[in-house]
Amino acid sequence: MRRLALVVAVAVVAACSGGITGPTSTSTTSSTTTGVSSPSTAGSVPSTTLPTPNEVVVGFDQEPTTLNPYAPGGRDFIVTEIGRALNSGLTEIDGATLETVPDLAAEVPSVANGGVSVADDGTTTVTFRIRDEAVWEDGAPVTGDDVVFTYETIIAIADQPYLTDPYQKIAAIEADGKTVTLTFDEPTLSFETMFPTVIPAHQVRGTDPVAGWNDPPWLASGPFRFESWTSHDAITLVRNDAYWKTGPQGQQLPYLDRVVIRFIPETEALIRAFVDRDIDIFQPPPDHATVTRLRSLEGAEVTVLAGPIWEHLTFQFGENNRNSDSLNQYLEFRRAVALAIDRQALLDLGIWEATRPLDALLDLYGLPTDRPWSQYAHDPQRAADLIAGLCGDLGRDCEADPPVVVFSTTSNADERPRIAALLVDLLGEAGIEVRLELEDSSIFFGPTLTNGTWDLGEWAWVATPGPSGVLASLSVYDPDSPLTGDPNLGWQGLSGTNDARWGTPAVSGWPTAESPYAIDLNQGPSRVRDDHTARYAEVLDEMAATADHARFATLAREAEHILADQVVIIPLIARNDVGAVWADEIGGYAHTPRYDTWNIETWHRLDG
Repeated sequence: MRRLALVVAVAVVAACSGGITGPTSTSTTSSTTTGVSSPSTAGSVPSTTLPTPNEVVVGFDQEPTTLNPYAPGGRDFIVTEIGRALNSGLTEIDGATLETVPDLAAEVPSVANGGVSVADDGTTTVTFRIRDEAVWEDGAPVTGDDVVFTYETIIAIADQPYLTDPYQKIAAIEADGKTVTLTFDEPTLSFETMFPTVIPAHQVRGTDPVAGWNDPPWLASGPFRFESWTSHDAITLVRNDAYWKTGPQGQQLPYLDRVVIRFIPETEALIRAFVDRDIDIFQPPPDHATVTRLRSLEGAEVTVLAGPIWEHLTFQFGENNRNSDSLNQYLEFRRAVALAIDRQALLDLGIWEATRPLDALLDLYGLPTDRPWSQYAHDPQRAADLIAGLCGDLGRDCEADPPVVVFSTTSNADERPRIAALLVDLLGEAGIEVRLELEDSSIFFGPTLTNGTWDLGEWAWVATPGPSGVLASLSVYDPDSPLTGDPNLGWQGLSGTNDARWGTPAVSGWPTAESPYAIDLNQGPSRVRDDHTARYAEVLDEMAATADHARFATLAREAEHILADQVVIIPLIARNDVGAVWADEIGGYAHTPRYDTWNIETWHRLDG
């Protein structure tokens, strides 16, 4: 889990799975449902007469290193975008609603539909029934054996714990024709998003499913199949005639004959390719100037949504905190910092396009929330009063000796240094002195976060919908999950999630000699261990051990409230995410910050 957190954070800052609060574009879309319980679709139904060539060209600024989702690099954004066109999973996330919906499975198992059974001792049995019509591109049926083989492949991947860990919960797995049954030792909802890509056992068994199957990939079960890959140029996908989903009027999906995915790494060149209609669809950068420019083009539709990438401040509660004068252990201090932060002023910097300041987390994951961070509306006078009261309690003359925050973030681009400069002014109004210690991203996302040597840090996370995504994000602050690991494996050997050390026990046993990886996890218990940290850990355990969605959502709200009330973190903004399409030529495209190809089978041409 720790490695997942680190990898995601680095990906967010270096490049960049959510509350979609609604489009801010002037366009409108309508939703329909495909005939075999596919996700929501958008746009008009294509006519039976299609133009030639019946293809769409999509532009991306990143080229994948692999098309194998289980190989190193297989979790990259671009691999999933392309994979949605080629592969299928037992379930998928509906891009419009963020709900888990059936894909290969006939329905998402639940207690209500009989797919989930919980015994008196907690043993939970989950049965997926694969659609009768689901086949591979060669016509072979997709079966439970394919799911079992996929499980065996995932479990055998020793060097990707962030991938394999969720599947360790499966106590037993058994296939019987078109069904597969999973057994867990306790109730869980994690099964809902397991097996997002199922592997064709009849083709891949007996080979290396991780090292191989990159170019070409294995047989498709999605709407398109692989045709070619020209490095540094494009990947071409063609219609999978064996695809098993149909449209709302019974039409065979997909509607397109071909999808060309072009790789254009330079931003202005990518924009120019769209302006010149060399590409039909792309995701432009979310800056105001680009959005305005593209919206001026007749026939273009530009949709701006609140995205899954969310910026935040996190306090450090461990003894390795570089600020020897840190007051992070005092709730009054953390609340003062929260009240001193003007998130609207941060938004007004224009660093990242965003719809509104962030005062909740759960809506980023598609769950209800009452926005618990709204209690910290910008109030520098109240913040100053809290600081004065704390200083009085400590017997400290804070005018002569003001409290100090050491603020750390990345220095590689000018966005976060601009945030740092604003924080100096905002916290200064509350009587808090700020010392800036900005770092190269390799240091900040390496030793600084891992060893817990920051004081107040700023970076981004990515929200991934579904119960597993919610639990994974909340578990980043799990008091029962301090960073530990095998020192002989370096970064690969890290385990645990809570690098903020909020509520964590002491960690010892890490070699005292200087690590070649600059890792030192030894330290005493957290400076904050109380009833709140204990309850938070209990809530996470209860969330992991329920198969009831309503109960899960209630517990998630409690966890969110604890994080807010105890000011463990301060959410700032959710970055906007933009999609652009030539809407006078292409129908069915519905931008979502998750993956734009989520409904690629319904895309169609309007011209010709």
